[in-house]
Amino acid sequence: MILSKPVVAAVDFSTTSRQVVTQAARIAKIEGVPLFVIHVVFPGLLPHRPGCRSSPEVIDNARLKAEQDLDELLDGLDLEVSAERLVAVGRPPDEIGQLIEREGAGLLVISANKPGQKRLGSIASRCVRTVPCDVLLMREKKHDRYQRILACIDLSLASDPVMARAVEGARHGAALEVVHVTFPVDRDPGLCGEAMEEVADDRAFVEKGLARVMEPYQEALQGISHKVSILESSVPSVALTCHAEDVGADLVVLGTRGHSKLGAMFFGTNAERMLYDVEASVLAVRI
Repeated sequence: MILSKPVVAAVDFSTTSRQVVTQAARIAKIEGVPLFVIHVVFPGLLPHRPGCRSSPEVIDNARLKAEQDLDELLDGLDLEVSAERLVAVGRPPDEIGQLIEREGAGLLVISANKPGQKRLGSIASRCVRTVPCDVLLMREKKHDRYQRILACIDLSLASDPVMARAVEGARHGAALEVVHVTFPVDRDPGLCGEAMEEVADDRAFVEKGLARVMEPYQEALQGISHKVSILESSVPSVALTCHAEDVGADLVVLGTRGHSKLGAMFFGTNAERMLYDVEASVLAVRI
């Protein structure tokens, strides 16, 4: 991941929590950075009478129970690094974000799903929009380590950090595929004749652009099984999501553009759709 900042693992005690902590600990060990594991007790979800706030006693009991559950979770894992354990009370995205800002963390690892659901959960969605660091959204894995990584390159400013994170992840035994999606020339009704021939040269332009993005990593790529793919689609998110499923990718790396606590769309429709639809884990890289 090329981090020099702490890693934060956010757990909800769902079935993915063990994998979230294990992956975060592995990254923290490789990078030699501190690891924080946090669970947030949300009073709004605690049992209480309809229309009433949770009492201080109910909240205190929930905090104590969460501390016990967190100890049980971490003590049951054979982690190679020590982890600072925290239980907070409040809105999970806010408390997680405050920890990240306070510790200057460089990566948040969090479960992508609500328990029993495949789609992106509301807390994960809020975190990936607002926290000021890269976010690894984890879905349940069949293997202990990632085996096939898909790097989504759009030749924007996000391309270099996406490539850097993808190459670093693949150095530990995963195969890497670098993918770019172009708009099909024959589906643009506004193009004809010479204009179509000119745009048809875009593939050569894309190939040169991908070569420029990959050039700084040629030495690292020598020890990595890798390939480059150029897809054609008028809906890149659908093409990338289907391609990730077709090739069996278990980690997709894509770029994001800043964050907004107002919840605005910060990284484009295509990335937004992929986060919700792709079945692989997703590393959202900030630029």
